[in-house]
Amino acid sequence: MIHLLLALTLAPDTMRLGPGIHSGPLVLARPTVLLGAPGAILRGDGHGSVLIVAASGCVVRGLRIEGSGRNPDGPDAGVLVLADSVILEDLVIRDMLFGVYLLQARGAVLRRLDIEGARGLAEGRMGDGVYLHNSRGVVAEENRIAHVRDGIYFSYSDSARITDNRVSHVRFGLHYMFSHHNRFERNVFTDNAAGAVLMNSNGVVVTDNVFAWNAGVRSYGLVLQTATGPVVRGNSIVGNGIGVFFDNVIGGAFEHNVVAGNWLGLQLFANSERTRITGNTMAGNTFDATGGDAAGAFQFCFAGRGNYWAAAADGGFDLNGDGVLDAPHAASSPLAELALTRGGLRLFLGSPAARALTWAERTFPVFAVSQVTDSCPLAAPPPAATLARLPAAPAAAGGSGSSGQAVVGAGAIFGGLAFMLASRRRRVGG
Repeated sequence: MIHLLLALTLAPDTMRLGPGIHSGPLVLARPTVLLGAPGAILRGDGHGSVLIVAASGCVVRGLRIEGSGRNPDGPDAGVLVLADSVILEDLVIRDMLFGVYLLQARGAVLRRLDIEGARGLAEGRMGDGVYLHNSRGVVAEENRIAHVRDGIYFSYSDSARITDNRVSHVRFGLHYMFSHHNRFERNVFTDNAAGAVLMNSNGVVVTDNVFAWNAGVRSYGLVLQTATGPVVRGNSIVGNGIGVFFDNVIGGAFEHNVVAGNWLGLQLFANSERTRITGNTMAGNTFDATGGDAAGAFQFCFAGRGNYWAAAADGGFDLNGDGVLDAPHAASSPLAELALTRGGLRLFLGSPAARALTWAERTFPVFAVSQVTDSCPLAAPPPAATLARLPAAPAAAGGSGSSGQAVVGAGAIFGGLAFMLASRRRRVGG
């Protein structure tokens, strides 16, 4: 039963809910400003969605919303948006399947929402924090999302802007499927299976985000899979199992990012084409890269400038002072290729024997593995502004985990980069 219904003949333009519990579900069927006083709670009866916004131009602000149903086909949500130009601000959403579900909605704004699902549920019983289906021009900013399936899921939804959000303890922080020309910037993704996953999507721009401490044997900072024209620039990708996964990336640009403290920095598949990887800092990873040596798949040197590889700078020289090391750098390791398919080897990767084998393989190659080579490696790391927003590592990730993943704190990364930069200046300047 609908306990509160704002219909064309009944609703005022503005509705205020005072402190206390108000029974839902509530349907906004005409343009309405719904304002909650401090302590106002809209509570559903455990069936369907708690708040249904069915009229364009509605504003909902200042409520706690809880008690949706659990039917994914409903879809059951804290807030179900069925109209255009809806603004949701300063909402706390709990005890729900989906936090906010947008269905064929254009121009919605989601601002300062606090969405958190129940802890300890199996993934099959969870919904997403925000679900966009066939929606366009959505803005989501300054939201906190945790303990749901995916933080924000995009299905056939284009031209969204996702900024300044914090997403943690989910499967994928952002999950794009067949969604094009979206932007996400200045977000922080931590403690997830993957920070963000782009699949079958074109023209997505990824700038100034932090993908950190997504820990586990098969965790990822960023996944690019069947992506055309992605631009990934100025991000910090730190302390993950695999930093960035490139599979069938066409015409991409991966530039000026920091990839540090991951077990594997870059996992590259040769089915990619014309994807540029330049100006990045690769430091403190157990392994920097694997795969990707097919002709025309990846370009590591552009206009005479490549990437900074800490492993190359340690012992490399820039005798003419042009900022580029004098010798190309082979970034791959046969041990990384083996450990990807034989997890038990990861326990031994830091041993003296493993380091000796890596040196021997680079000197006298015997394994037939894909080899990533940067023909113009940089002598010093470029500036990295997003490291200032890197959160502290979780206490449980204070050292190397069972996966053999290298996990380093923010202070260690700052200190390491500062030391490397100083040593480069000394070497270049004499």
